[in-house]
Amino acid sequence: MKRLFLLLAATTTLCTSCGLLPALNQTTMAAGITAPLANHLKATEDPGTGLYGYLNSFGLWAIPPTFRYAKSFNTEVGMAVVQLQNGFWGAINTLGKTAILFNFTSSLDVDSAIRSIAKGRYQGIDLWEVRDHATGYWGYLDYTGNWFLPPIYKSAKAMSDRGIAVVQFQDDRWGAIDRKGAIVIQPNFSSWLDVDSAIRNLYLN
Repeated sequence: MKRLFLLLAATTTLCTSCGLLPALNQTTMAAGITAPLANHLKATEDPGTGLYGYLNSFGLWAIPPTFRYAKSFNTEVGMAVVQLQNGFWGAINTLGKTAILFNFTSSLDVDSAIRSIAKGRYQGIDLWEVRDHATGYWGYLDYTGNWFLPPIYKSAKAMSDRGIAVVQFQDDRWGAIDRKGAIVIQPNFSSWLDVDSAIRNLYLN
């Protein structure tokens, strides 16, 4: 079994480097391995503290109630969306370990990140605009909860399916970037609506 696991890990590393598999981090892979356990865990509020954890089939705390809120496990990948007491959202695996970092401000975005993982999307294809609480600037998280595009923008709109996003630069001007952060529409606009219109015209012509 140990040899099989090492072979699987080596194959995954090689395939990831050649672009054949999504570049998942170790916690994400661990979540997938423990996915079968997800059917036996139920998100439950502790009446004494008002915090949430997960009970197993015997009614015992498999994951202690330390979360402000907790959703049911996605049984396909063995991850559950939870909210820390500081208000930020991420995901855990069935061992209670972090599977998606707690950098999201919306539970719906974490739900979407889990769906992206379940689909087998490549890392960086799906991105979520999030305001960094430390700096106040906006950037884009990938499905691991890491900054794929660093928070350097005064404002940011959702990344489109085409991989284009409208952003506001620090001089208050608006433009557009792609998934790699490269500027595709120069920041010469005073309104994000004008940039949005420019993008539509770009793809219509």
